[in-house]
Amino acid sequence: MRLTIVERRVPASDHVELLLDASGLGRRPEPGQFLHVATGGTLRRPLSFSRVDDGRVGILFRVVGAGTAWLAGRAVGEDLDVMGPLGRGFPPPPPGPLALVGGGVGIPPLFFYAQCWPDASLAVLLGARDREALVMVDDFGARGLHPALCTDDGSFGRRGRVTDLLATWLSAHPHGSVMACGPAPMLHEVARLTTDAHCPAWLGFEQRMGCGVGACLACVVPGAPGAGRTWYRVCTDGPVFAREMLYGEAPP
Repeated sequence: MRLTIVERRVPASDHVELLLDASGLGRRPEPGQFLHVATGGTLRRPLSFSRVDDGRVGILFRVVGAGTAWLAGRAVGEDLDVMGPLGRGFPPPPPGPLALVGGGVGIPPLFFYAQCWPDASLAVLLGARDREALVMVDDFGARGLHPALCTDDGSFGRRGRVTDLLATWLSAHPHGSVMACGPAPMLHEVARLTTDAHCPAWLGFEQRMGCGVGACLACVVPGAPGAGRTWYRVCTDGPVFAREMLYGEAPP
């Protein structure tokens, strides 16, 4: 389908958020699902939904190569060729306290999650490499959620990694749950911490894709021994997975 760009924002250096007219989308997306967006001759890019409001959907991305540079150059009024919503998103909040743990461009789908579940008992933990890569902090604040922040270089918030914030949160909330999205090393550490704490966790993966619909097998990740499958397709079995599907119940 084709969706029209109705607003363009630059929330941080090398980051762009495009708001699209959602009237042609067909159905409302779930947090953690994505659009597979054509990028002017290169492969499509899987981009998570950053928000849904006023008949619009958002996609927020970092400019890292030719495809995302082409997208960043699109203007209001232009159409994007998209497929979606695709994939499996995050589940509804379990009972009790819930931490949203986001790293870099893994932050936007968690803001969308907070939009969808305004009455949940949420803590928001955000991290990035530096101040410029910490996106949507003010968006969370506008919803009454004030994230705990950290950066690798200490340029904003606490110096360290977002999993350091999670370790502190888990020690204070032994019966909590976690929804996390970010780079694979971050998710691996989230899996270790939540397994050690016997805490349920769902992990949203960032992965390169070809087709986006499960046919090409370019985005597979290994399943945990005994989890039911040897490999999972991030585009259709995910991109959100219950931790035990990929890591099992033993600490990874």
